[in-house]
Amino acid sequence: MRSYRFTRRSFLSAVGGAVGLHVMLRNLEALAQGMGSPPRFLLTHWPVGTLRQRFLPMGKGSDYTISPILKPFEDAGLRPDMTIFYGFSDRLTCPGGGGHEAGTPFTTTGCSAPGTRQNGGEGDDGVAGGPSFDQVFLKHVPELQRPGTGYANAICDARVDSQETSTQCLSYSYTTREIASANPGGRITEHTPLLPTLSPAKLYAELFSGFMPGGNSGGNQEALLKALKMRKSVLDFSMSELNEIKRIAPSSEAAKIDLHTEAIRKVEQQLVSQIMSGGPGGGECMTPVKPADSLTGKTGSKFDYGSEQASTADDDTHEKVGKAHAAILLAAFQCDIIRVASFQWSPGTNHVSFKGMFPSDPNKIFMHHPLSHRNPFLNAATSNGAPPANGEARDIYEFLCNVQTWYNQKMADILTSFKMAQDAFGGSILDHTVVPYVTEVAESSHSRGPKPALMFGGTKLGMKHGTFVNSERPQCDLFVTAAQAYLKTKDPMSKLSGEKFASSNRGAAPIEGLWEEPAA
Repeated sequence: MRSYRFTRRSFLSAVGGAVGLHVMLRNLEALAQGMGSPPRFLLTHWPVGTLRQRFLPMGKGSDYTISPILKPFEDAGLRPDMTIFYGFSDRLTCPGGGGHEAGTPFTTTGCSAPGTRQNGGEGDDGVAGGPSFDQVFLKHVPELQRPGTGYANAICDARVDSQETSTQCLSYSYTTREIASANPGGRITEHTPLLPTLSPAKLYAELFSGFMPGGNSGGNQEALLKALKMRKSVLDFSMSELNEIKRIAPSSEAAKIDLHTEAIRKVEQQLVSQIMSGGPGGGECMTPVKPADSLTGKTGSKFDYGSEQASTADDDTHEKVGKAHAAILLAAFQCDIIRVASFQWSPGTNHVSFKGMFPSDPNKIFMHHPLSHRNPFLNAATSNGAPPANGEARDIYEFLCNVQTWYNQKMADILTSFKMAQDAFGGSILDHTVVPYVTEVAESSHSRGPKPALMFGGTKLGMKHGTFVNSERPQCDLFVTAAQAYLKTKDPMSKLSGEKFASSNRGAAPIEGLWEEPAA
């Protein structure tokens, strides 16, 4: 009779590059050895800042009353899983960098930058001066690392003002490259953008073709998308291999295969439903490109400022794309293909249009970011963030509040699905995942600070929630606070002091009282 070790080795050799099947078998073996749920990290973003008086809760610490913009999270029962922050600032520099264009890499890297890229459009497209925190954590925390790329980046709408990369990218590599600069000119060095995937169907293929014998090749991804449109599953390509895993895996844990397969089939059903209903992108689950501007012939043009009204609304498609991306990332966490990801609703310089959000005429459709530049609103913005008294400026203010509340409602739905979902180890996905929720500017009037942020999840990793923290400090402290859970120490800077964000933010430190090492 062949030994288990020999049978296992033969199986792994036979399935070759099918990373998903390798991971599944190893996790079943880890379960048999009593290992628990692993840590995970999900970096999330909403665009165009906030409206201060509608964002700020009343009170402080754990004794606070939720604000109107944040109410969707409390209504979803997420208060015990959430910390609210206000007062972050980017004490950083980027010569020539725009508010959104420098603000986005500032927020996710915590680093000053050498300038802006020459992209053929405007000259304010800020580069990254260091790696983003998702990549920092991947480097320093072995438990977050997985076979292959080990992470995924998703975006739900990628239309921008002027060809900028900065506003549609949250994730940046340790790898650097020289590029042409608009400001200060010449050549500068940037940390390479790890651009996100726009199509949920493509993201699904990138992550789950690893369950096919032969692995995550371009040919397998193409075959998987074709099969999906024919209502077939990636599991159809590996039924014999799945049966073999059940046969050779520890008998007490073989039933856990069902959790992996259920997670995959659930996300496939969601994508197939969109395809069969003629959903976003004609089956590709992509947002439609903006109609060509009559003046420039380009999509995502700054000529939208002054003509912010749109003929069609994006919000229904935007929600479907966002929730499809989130479902795919959730399934990838459940199947343990990745433990690190980023999720961005839209760029700060977005052109996403919403209907029913403009108080004086609910039938009007306006684009989110362009309307924030309308002069009546900007002229009425006050130093204390008070709403304009009346008129068009007040309508725009209410529109911007309504859009952020819309994003928060959809994000609350996503986080609830993460809270309810279990991984193969029996743990809640949200309980083992730290989820920072950040934005690139402070106010919708484009000020740099003080900035809002939220953090969800990670309670089983020691994160302590249920409080409102209003304190002026660098944005990177949000991520240093999360680093305690991954590095398992109240002094994470002792291990991160060599990182570039540390030199850009001298005195960076975790926010006290938000992490406590879990009992063994």
